[in-house]
Amino acid sequence: MKDLKVHFLGIGGSGASAVASIAQNEGFAISGCDKNPFNEFTKVFDAKKLFEGHSPEHLKDIDILTVTPAIYSLDPNNPELEEAKKLGIPILTWQEFMGKYLEKDKFVIAICGTHGKTTTTAMIGQLLEDAGFDPTVEVGAIVPKWGTNYRLGKGKYFITEADEFNDNFLVTHPDITICTTIEMDHPEYFKDFESYKKSFKKFLSQTKEKIIANLSDKGIMDVIARSETTKQSRSEIASPASLDRNDNIIDNIIDYSEKLIDFPLQIPGKHNILNASAVFQLGLSLKIDPEIIKKSLMNFSGVGRRFEKIGELNGAQIISDFAHHPTEIKVTLEGAKEKFPDKKIILVFQPHMFSRTKALFDDFVKVLKNSPAERTYILDIFPSREVDTGLVNTQQLVDAINQENVKYINSYDKLLDLLPKEIKEDNLVIFMGAGDNHKLALKLMNPN
Repeated sequence: MKDLKVHFLGIGGSGASAVASIAQNEGFAISGCDKNPFNEFTKVFDAKKLFEGHSPEHLKDIDILTVTPAIYSLDPNNPELEEAKKLGIPILTWQEFMGKYLEKDKFVIAICGTHGKTTTTAMIGQLLEDAGFDPTVEVGAIVPKWGTNYRLGKGKYFITEADEFNDNFLVTHPDITICTTIEMDHPEYFKDFESYKKSFKKFLSQTKEKIIANLSDKGIMDVIARSETTKQSRSEIASPASLDRNDNIIDNIIDYSEKLIDFPLQIPGKHNILNASAVFQLGLSLKIDPEIIKKSLMNFSGVGRRFEKIGELNGAQIISDFAHHPTEIKVTLEGAKEKFPDKKIILVFQPHMFSRTKALFDDFVKVLKNSPAERTYILDIFPSREVDTGLVNTQQLVDAINQENVKYINSYDKLLDLLPKEIKEDNLVIFMGAGDNHKLALKLMNPN
């Protein structure tokens, strides 16, 4: 099976490119296309096998077409999709391909949750590497130590960042699952919080051996435990009756929120103490020496776009961060203020997707109104896989916040002209969001 020719439609994405890279290492012949196929994620592929745009010509001699899930909603009549159907070429999402071909015969550790997946996944990858387990890792951001968004390993362990959007994670049947948080997100796919929790419940039910979860999180408790279990010691709850196990037996659930680490990390914020505590419990479950676990976590320096320092301007640090949900914004800014108490924060926030901004509008207003930032500039909403139907806009968000220090900036050029004049040595500048504001931060550092 490993000599199959697989074409990735949307190969430039962080997840698809990681899976394609792992597949290439496993012996699959890889080609791919995207609007912008040449980026930091695709350097490992043969440039002659990467195509700009979409064409039926890309499918010559292809055995499997692998697609990014957003294609079904954004471009259902895509010419490659139509050609594959006509030719009878199997079509899989990249998650389905990963579940069917790459996770086969592996010991799978999946990290799910509304927040903290990427950092926790990278922490686990580094820990298992440090412990000599030689894992394979699929993660949604560049890990500086590896210089890639994946790790190629020869060991039995396969670590995956399990994304709930589109029910993508349901293709995975993990041996161990870590669940960080469950809070409403992806309103473009889930109609309400109940349907969101139902998806998590189904995923957790597919776990074969053990769940390591933050049972101080209300959303997780809603999903995995009946009210009476909260009266017990929550450190281990054996086979909770509320879990739809589909005949799978889960030995136990470990509550890492009751067993927090007591040593310092390089990355800021209480949320990262929780993430590291989950990883510590996983390490113990895998019989790794506690001193190795501690050393690995203390040496962990973070991942790309998760409070990533990208340079300095006028003596001030410039930070790029992926936070795009109100809770993520809140805990990231709190962590920043805790780590840099004497700095005056300038926040550049780019809302991500119209549906999320609309559904969580009041939460965004509350968080940004009470932010520790001295000044906040909010950019136009990044559409991602949506089109602007007039549902909501940034000016409405700024008007609702109604504070003099929170302003709407409708032009990248205007912001890039303004910031160098405003930034001083006592500032900490944070570019925040899941859109293209990271590129804006890089352009601020290198305007030419």
